[in-house]
This record gives sequence, C-alpha cells and structure tokens, in this order.
Amino acid sequence: MPEKRTQLGRAFALITATYCLAVATARGVNPPAPFLRAPYLQFSGPTMVHVAWRTEGPVDPVVRYGTDPANLTLRVSGGEIVARASLGTNGQEMLPRWQALRTPENLRLPKLHSAPIGTFQYEARLSGLKPDTQYFYAVYDGSKRLTPEDPSYHFMTHPAVGTVRPYRFWVLGDGGTGREPQAAVHSAMLQFTSRQAHPIDFWLHVGDMAYGTGRDNEFTSRFFESYGTTLRNRVCWPAMGNHEGYTSKGTTGIGPYYDAYIVPTRAEVGGVASGTEAYYSFDYGNIHFICLDSHDLDRKPTAAMGKWLKTDLEKSKADWLIAFWHHPAYTKGSHDSEKEKDLTEMRKLVMPVIEAGGVDLVLTGHSHVYERSMLMDGATGDTTVAEGNILDDGDGDPAGDGPYHKSEGIHAHEGTVQVVTGNAGQTLGRAGTLPVMKRTIVEHGSVLIDVNGDTLTGRMVNRNGFERDLFSIVKRGSVTPNRLALPWQPPEYKKPENSPKEKNLPPVDHQVLIATNATWEFLAGSHPRGLDWARPGFKGQGWSTGAAPFGYGEGRHNTELREMRRSYTTVYLRREFTLEQADRVTELGLMLDY
Repeated sequence: MPEKRTQLGRAFALITATYCLAVATARGVNPPAPFLRAPYLQFSGPTMVHVAWRTEGPVDPVVRYGTDPANLTLRVSGGEIVARASLGTNGQEMLPRWQALRTPENLRLPKLHSAPIGTFQYEARLSGLKPDTQYFYAVYDGSKRLTPEDPSYHFMTHPAVGTVRPYRFWVLGDGGTGREPQAAVHSAMLQFTSRQAHPIDFWLHVGDMAYGTGRDNEFTSRFFESYGTTLRNRVCWPAMGNHEGYTSKGTTGIGPYYDAYIVPTRAEVGGVASGTEAYYSFDYGNIHFICLDSHDLDRKPTAAMGKWLKTDLEKSKADWLIAFWHHPAYTKGSHDSEKEKDLTEMRKLVMPVIEAGGVDLVLTGHSHVYERSMLMDGATGDTTVAEGNILDDGDGDPAGDGPYHKSEGIHAHEGTVQVVTGNAGQTLGRAGTLPVMKRTIVEHGSVLIDVNGDTLTGRMVNRNGFERDLFSIVKRGSVTPNRLALPWQPPEYKKPENSPKEKNLPPVDHQVLIATNATWEFLAGSHPRGLDWARPGFKGQGWSTGAAPFGYGEGRHNTELREMRRSYTTVYLRREFTLEQADRVTELGLMLDY
C-alpha cells in the first residue's frame, strides 16, 4: 500500500509531559488472518441465513456447514455466493498487485462503495435449513479452511413463525467509537447473560455504529472488530444512524452502511415487502419487528415509508409488535426532542401511525443516555404532554408497582413503552427530563429484552454488568385503557455541580506511532518563517533536538528549557513519521499532557 507522511502542527505554551500519537487502524488484532472482516451473520429466517466476510484479494469462496461441528457435510460455493469488490478506477495510482486484479471478470463484479482497493466481500446464502436448529459453519478458500475449528462459528435458525417460547434479544445504540466504554458494554452483556445461562438469540443496533462519519474503515474497526465474537454467531438487525448517513443514503441504498448489511426487502421473513434496505420488517417466533429510516427519508404518513408502515402493521398477525429506529420521538438527553426537527417529526408524523397500529415497544438511540417511559399513548403534539397521555404511571417493575397491562393480541391505542438506549459507548449527556419518562439514567449500558408468551421484560444493564432498570408488559385478557389526568411527574432535573468529565482515551485497538519520551525537533525562543517547518524533509537553522517532556521548574523534564521562564512563551515542535497502509487508518490522534 502507498505510504503516507504527516507532520505535527504548532504546540503552544509550556508542554511538560508526554507526547503520544495514537492511531486506530482498520485492521486490528481481532479479525483472524486472512480476513479484513471476519465472518459474520446476516438476515436469517426459519430456513435460511447469510454469512458474509471480506478478504484482501480474491478467494475461491466456500462455506461448509452442518449440525455437527466435526462433520460439516453441506456446502455452498462459487456462483452460489455473491461477490463484491473494490478495484479502484482507471488511471488511479495503485500498487501493481492491485492493478493485476482489474481483470474483465473482476471488473464485472458489483462494486463496494469505498472499501480499500483490493477488498473482496463475499455473501453466502445458506438455505433449505430446519427451523429452530443449531448449525455450525466454516469458511474456506477452495479446500483451504480459513476459519479455525471453533464451535463459536455457529448459528440458530428462527423458530417457525408464531412459535411461542422464551426469546431474548440485545438492543444498543451509539456505541461505534472503538473506545473502552463500547468494549465494556459489550463485555457486560456477555457476562450478564452468561451468569443467567440465558444467551441472546439476536440483536438490534439502533444506529451510530461507526463514528465519526460511517466510513468503510470506521465500520471495520469500530463495529466489526469491536463486536466480532458476537457477530459470528448472532444476527445483528440494523437501523441507520445520522453518523452512517454522512456517507450512506437511504434514498439510494448506497454507501458503506448498505455494503455492511443484508436485510429483507421482499418480505422473505414476514411482514410486507418494502423494496428497499432503508426500512424493513421481519418475524421472529411470535414477535414482529419493524425498522425505519429516521434519518434521511420523508417521514410523512403519506410518503412511501409511512404508507408501507401502515400496511405492514395492519397485516401483522404476531402477538407482539416492536419498532426500532435511530432518532427518538421523546428525549432530553444529549439531544432534545422538543427542539430538533428530526425528532419532532418522528413524534408528530410517525408515532400516530405506530400507536394506531398497536405497537408495544419502541427502541431508539441518538441521544446518549438511557430513558424509559411509562405506558403512554397520544403524546404526539408540538411538545410532549403527560396529562391525558399516560395510561399507567407506575414503574412497570413486577417487584415494584407491577407490570404494565394490555389486552391480549394487537389493539390500537392501548399504550407503548419508549426506550432510548443511545448509551453504548459515546460520551453521555443529559439536558433535562421529559414528563413521560419514568427512568433517566446517565450511564453507559445497553438493553436486554425477554419475550415469554404473554410477558415482555426489559432490562438496562450498565457497563459494569448491573441491572439498573426493569420493566414488564403483560398482555392478558381484556384491558380498558385509563388516561390519567394527573399522572406521576418526574422531579425537575438539576445538573450536578462539578460532575466529572469523561476522559477522551484512544481506541482500544490502536498503534502508537510516537512513543512517550520520544525525541523531537524543537525551536524555542524564536519563530520560523512561513510554513516550511510543517512540511516533510524540512531542515532549518536554529532547531534543536530533545526528548519529551519539555519544560522548566518543578517536575520531570527530559529537555529543560531554562530560558523559557522569562524570555519566551512559545515552543515549536515537529517530528516526522511513516504511516503504513494509510487508506486503512480510521483516525489520527495527538495526546498532550501539559
């Protein structure tokens, strides 16, 4: 790959401690060689599932699978597997080995939007499977096995539609930072479900899984590498967030987000055909799920998505209806649904359709906080009003005020619980409290949902593995909604004084390019002419070399600047370094302690 050189800009004032340049790369320690993206599951049903992966350069793709990990007798290969590639453009400068891949056959493959040159993506559809059955799989290059002989490469097909048994799924949002909180939230979920001996069946991501702009390499390092151990054996059903929307467009279905995921468009696993990957629905047992694009599509009920939503809800025969998307209709976290157009429109234009369709639970992100409402219906105006729109103002906890109650089946306007879970990794924030919210928790975490017959239970599990909220909805018999004229109101929010700020630490998977105590070129007591000093290869007069830290007075200084106390206030620092495979780098960061 081409090399790239970079330099540091000016460093003003007294710098007294450590210099460290951290790089989050798109190829970290997680994907086993030779994968750029290790195998992950997508779009499944009672009789099928998709397995996708990426390699650097082409392979002869084969997936072997079966119910016995030691005897994978079934296979898909060759033309049965969809291949996509990133091969650059005519006249683009590239290494000879990538130029050699621009054969007529390869150039006919569907193109990846913006993956690094030389990337090949494979999508295998495994069909003819038995419902509710565990299978094991392995990925091959012809006869060469690429995945290890590890039983964690497995999947479970959906139960037949309508099957009633316990189900558990994981919900998270706004986690794609590559930082420690993201890893802690993922680990906490795994540990919590392990302690209960009750793993998840699948998971929903409500958007912002690839900060900062949803680029291809950000997806690789901040989503696929971060969640690789779960992606290989549990299907993730996604909703696009605004950060993915910087580089992917719901109007066209093109971009890194759409390269990353495979979702139903023709009602292959229940619901009504949407004809687009921007919004879709699917059945899992006795639950019907609906995903909307809240970012860049027309939200009006008369627009294409709104019409599809109404039809899909009308035709569903499931016992439970759950909808998910990115922008919350109700929040006072790091975003404010009373002031922001995207959020206000979801409340005013989409929620009336959701409530008329009998949806039980709405799951969203975007706002970096955990919020959970009471059982509510009708708060769809310009502002959020609780009076007359709360049907049960209890806490929903079976061990507290008791669960929320609804009639058996699907009925309009019997109440919905709203959950905002944009707290899976990004910096947290809170602006206030909406009157419909029973819980507002400013902690990193995620949500586990259990559905067992007539009971749905939701839990917020924080980054330390502790249960911080619990609520249930029970659908039994016939219930007459009771609109409360004066429901319970949450206390007025007061921002804590001297609340600690989160540290902006480097990504978990990063490479140090300039180490602590490294030697730098520096200019002290004068100013360079022009900007040549900030360009590679600069050789100027008056520059010295020294090891960090720099400073004077008390403290440890490898390079002491004694004259700085009275003579000058500015020091210029520069150091050149080589960055390998620059097109796979997600970000560069300079850490200064001063």
